[in-house]
Amino acid sequence: MLIDLWSLLSYEGKEMVLQAELDMNSLDTGINKFDFIEKQPLSFKFTHTGNKHVIIEADVDVILNMPCDRCLEDVKTNISLKTSKEIDLNEDSETDDVNETIFMDGTVFDSEKFVYGEILVNLPMKVLCSENCKGICNRCGTNLNHGSCGCDTTELDPRMAKVLEVFNSFKEV
Repeated sequence: MLIDLWSLLSYEGKEMVLQAELDMNSLDTGINKFDFIEKQPLSFKFTHTGNKHVIIEADVDVILNMPCDRCLEDVKTNISLKTSKEIDLNEDSETDDVNETIFMDGTVFDSEKFVYGEILVNLPMKVLCSENCKGICNRCGTNLNHGSCGCDTTELDPRMAKVLEVFNSFKEV
């Protein structure tokens, strides 16, 4: 949703409060694509603090479908944010923060780009289906939470690999 903030700049202290729907169906990070399971309406509050400086406050509450980092099962991940950002709408101001200009085009605010950036920055580092998730087998890929796969899981010292090769070569003869 595009929101023009021009009318907000008419006098200092003016506020604008509105709600918007999130039109995105998935969050594409460039590496992964996560589908939205639930999306609550977005709440925005814009406050003109003077000299074309605007404070944007937003409430975002979504549930994403993300894979578990150990077993790759789908996990419902709640992302609930209360964020605040101050922007400068003066034409002559050069901003060092490139991210600030991504969601602004003059005085037009793009709520989708803003929310995308905020969710992307606040994604969890690790998603687990449970704290005691066993993950998947390194050899066959079986989900170890559902049962054992029967693969040989003994880890050998890599320094003894040549000795193991010698023993294995005598077994074949």
